[in-house]
Amino acid sequence: MNSIFKLLLVLFLVLKATQTYSQDKFHVHVDYNYLLGLYEKGDFWTIKSDLNGFDVNIAGMYDFNERLSAGIGIGAEKLNTPEYTIFPVFAKVAYSPIRSTEKPYVFTRLGYGIGTKISNPGFLFNPGIGYKLMLRKHFGFNFMLGYHCQSVRYDIVVYNDEGAIAAKRTGLNSRHSLSFGIGFIF
Repeated sequence: MNSIFKLLLVLFLVLKATQTYSQDKFHVHVDYNYLLGLYEKGDFWTIKSDLNGFDVNIAGMYDFNERLSAGIGIGAEKLNTPEYTIFPVFAKVAYSPIRSTEKPYVFTRLGYGIGTKISNPGFLFNPGIGYKLMLRKHFGFNFMLGYHCQSVRYDIVVYNDEGAIAAKRTGLNSRHSLSFGIGFIF
């Protein structure tokens, strides 16, 4: 987890340094989302209760015009019951139908969780609505509500009666959640 924090810090510093060259078009979003699980369906089980989690992510966003922005980002997700850790890399697109400093918008995040020894791989789909409250040119708050679908791939080891490994199976589950988020815009 310490290496993920360092990676997020380095990405933030790189994105912040880039911001000084394009003051009007580039923004950094740092967001926290609570994930209220609706259900999880997979190869071996279906779960409909005690599903929750959170995700923290950072994205560099480029404003193409006053209404449309897009960018890339990385994040860390922790899903509970069963427990998964996911490090997604994603693309984010946001569109605002209203021109003002306080503006509602719609967004979509599409990405893939990188599989490591401590994290599970899987696709990410996260559409939603948001509200930006800009207090300064490069400082504001971000409020989000969305649907969060995360597929998760995992391995199951089956043991026989003697305690030896009988089989290894790979499962694929889809976790469906509502996401409630708050963040900062720099």
